[in-house]
Amino acid sequence: MKPIHIIQDGRETLWRITEADREKLLRLLFHRYPDSEWGTFFRFCYRRTRWGILVTWVDALKPESGDLDRNSPLVEFRPAYIRRALTALETDALGVGVIHSHPQDSAPLPSRADDDMDSYFAGEFECFGNGRPYASLIVARNADRKLSFSGRVFDRGDWLPVKNCLVVGEQLLREKARQESDFFAFTREPAVDGATQERLTQLLGTHAPQRLRNAVVGIVGCSGTGSPAIHLLARAEIGELVMVDPGQFKPSNHQRNHASRHADLSVNPAPTKVALASRLVREISPATKVTGFVGDLLDEVVLDELVHCDLILGCTDSNYARAALGDIASHYLVPVLDLAVQMRAENGILREQIGEIARYAPGLPCPWCRGRVSVEGIRYETATDAERQFRAEAAAAAEQRGVDGAQYWGGTPPPELTVGYLTTTVGAMGAGYAQNLLLGSAKLPHNRFQFDLGLGLLAVVTDDRLARQDCACQRNIGWSDQARADRSVSLPDHWSHAKQTTNNQSLH
Repeated sequence: MKPIHIIQDGRETLWRITEADREKLLRLLFHRYPDSEWGTFFRFCYRRTRWGILVTWVDALKPESGDLDRNSPLVEFRPAYIRRALTALETDALGVGVIHSHPQDSAPLPSRADDDMDSYFAGEFECFGNGRPYASLIVARNADRKLSFSGRVFDRGDWLPVKNCLVVGEQLLREKARQESDFFAFTREPAVDGATQERLTQLLGTHAPQRLRNAVVGIVGCSGTGSPAIHLLARAEIGELVMVDPGQFKPSNHQRNHASRHADLSVNPAPTKVALASRLVREISPATKVTGFVGDLLDEVVLDELVHCDLILGCTDSNYARAALGDIASHYLVPVLDLAVQMRAENGILREQIGEIARYAPGLPCPWCRGRVSVEGIRYETATDAERQFRAEAAAAAEQRGVDGAQYWGGTPPPELTVGYLTTTVGAMGAGYAQNLLLGSAKLPHNRFQFDLGLGLLAVVTDDRLARQDCACQRNIGWSDQARADRSVSLPDHWSHAKQTTNNQSLH
């Protein structure tokens, strides 16, 4: 067989799996431990991106009696099992791969036999799968039960290395794959100055700052709730922030936006919100990588980066964005903390000072299940000005005929009027919960809850309902791009495409 050559051009594979699926998988793979290997075919979905390929676990095609040779200490797939895997490729749009264990204290690196197996399956599966990728993963444990793994994915003639596995559950684990150089060369983590995170280290341990430095967090919306979250995540020295916002800074944003200065009020043309947020991060934590997009999360270029994140903070109170974030959580296994605020006043007296935090993740209720989005809202937000005018005129004409005009136009939604102390409170809470999920240091008290700053005991109300089983969010968990037909909303043709910014670009 031809030796397998892993490309070294910067592209990589990211493997995502839920905590529940990971536990079931490890029980299967290690049931012949410590002396013998075991393995399984598995189904996965994928997304080809600018940085490589995302692989999302769907399920295992578990071996049945006689599928593997139990008399062999190695993994040997018998013909009937291979035929079942090929049939699975022909049945739907999912990819099929192989994952197997190595004996205790063995490195999870491919042997010559593994190379032969992968070379054969890559060719066969590419043919039967009409060009779909093939994934190969190896796991191992030492005597202390510490897990290690490696992997590679064959796609369009290239073998891409698996660099990380993101495990989605109550804690968000980022596990680094082992490379051959890890075993044959002495490597050391780069030294970091721990003075700025001394209190965190004292509180949660020496591992905490490094975990945050390895994390990638997405922020959708960089103003009222987004900017205080960005502010605190920068001070926590998060490794990378992916920031998305289509808007430009306005004077009315100034009292809520942590990234703006008084001098920004007179800048012409007005800077973008992403540029202001990038400047804030650069001044607080220069080591934090910033990937910014002046545009919308519906843009495929933006989605490429969001699916690379450990988690996403949703800081934009719109129907279409909330629906899209729910899709990302379900289809791409990227957990979302959605933040929202609402204030109402009457005769100069505040009646509501409400904050809301909701978690969207695989298996949990999506925004549709929770009644947080509506078709009418999405229709209004994504319509052209001409479409809105046409519907308003149609509604007015219907009213003149004595017909309910709401079937044509539900009216223009009222503006959301909020001030900085409430948006800062909710944004800061979102940043704190995000860090807790990354560190495994605390859980959210509820998957969705609201509170009112003006009421006794904050009048906390919880929403612990279960997901609707007839909802698409439960039907296509982990289906990545293969669930494209079930997306709630796509980028309207009349919207401009996102423009990427970097740490070093000016404010314009």
